[in-house]
Amino acid sequence: MRVLVTCLSRSWGGMEMFTVTFSELLSKNGYNVCLACLKNSRIDSETKHSNIQKIIFNSSSAINPINIIRLVNYLRHNRIDLIHSHFSKDLWLIIPSLKFLHSQIPVILTKHLASFIVKNDFLHRWIYRRLNAATAISKTIQQNLIETTPLSSEKIVLLHNCIDLEKFNPTKYSKKKIRVEFNIDENEFVFGLISRLSPGKGHIEVVRAAKNLDNQIKGLKFIFVGSSEKDEEYFEVELKKMINEFSLNEYFIFTGFRKDVPEFLAAFDAFLFPSRDEAFGIALIEAMAMGKPNIVCKAGGVLDIVVENETSLLFERGDIKTLTDHIINLKNNKTLRMKLGKCSSERAKDFSPEKYQIQIDKLYSNLLLNKKLNSKP
Repeated sequence: MRVLVTCLSRSWGGMEMFTVTFSELLSKNGYNVCLACLKNSRIDSETKHSNIQKIIFNSSSAINPINIIRLVNYLRHNRIDLIHSHFSKDLWLIIPSLKFLHSQIPVILTKHLASFIVKNDFLHRWIYRRLNAATAISKTIQQNLIETTPLSSEKIVLLHNCIDLEKFNPTKYSKKKIRVEFNIDENEFVFGLISRLSPGKGHIEVVRAAKNLDNQIKGLKFIFVGSSEKDEEYFEVELKKMINEFSLNEYFIFTGFRKDVPEFLAAFDAFLFPSRDEAFGIALIEAMAMGKPNIVCKAGGVLDIVVENETSLLFERGDIKTLTDHIINLKNNKTLRMKLGKCSSERAKDFSPEKYQIQIDKLYSNLLLNKKLNSKP
């Protein structure tokens, strides 16, 4: 089966990262994949050495005649059985192109991010009427699709993202490597957060909790792995300024963007996921697969992943006191850490590539069967 996967985004967040993971997974499982992406985007650069064929676009403009002409020509000269988009804006390219060709190629949208715009005008109804199915990465996103799009609930499928469990296998990595690089003593207790430096990801809550620790902060380190995008660089400046004003510089480490995520997870004693409203939480599952006890903000798509007091300690949005208490509890309670880590590792197995691929295969087969039945005279 030949599948066109699309994501015309220049950003580099969970949606874009999973698009690459998804394309590679399909290819590994025997699908003939073509990836549509923007020239010089991170998706483009991250797949430079991949065997996956690509069709490159210069602009992500929602309605761009040049892009439509390019896609129309590509579809005319290449057999495509199914189109799977990971970026809703791409539908404004895909649907007009298919309409122009009078093509019945099935189209799927995987929705990664919530929208706050109700798409009930004529043009959106025209676009979404042509969509054959939509997958939501969490129950939160599933409900958002129902509330903001003209899609019927029958077309919306809950399909959690997956992670590479072999890559995030704790037996493959040393705890010492990152600690040596950042001069962290083996006796220091490390809390880690892996996320884009962005408002809403919970970094500020962690800093405020650290301030509340007073004398109990001795022997702790907090590592923030990730960088800010250009339009959010101000946030990183403000965050570092706050840490400085609280006299906490010696306890915080900023690493910038890093690709060696498993090595960092190996170095952490516990994982923090304080995002106020995450659509899902791939980074959280990766940490759980590495057997890390974790503290999580009780909001959004993470509730599809965690089991309170079994895999994770939870706190409500803005509840700095509970977050502080959880940090102290994890640091001091080895038995609790071992319990949460073991349960987290088992829970992460539910998000394996194998289980994900079974659901994708079923979805694709059903759509192609429906296309075949509908095309009969």
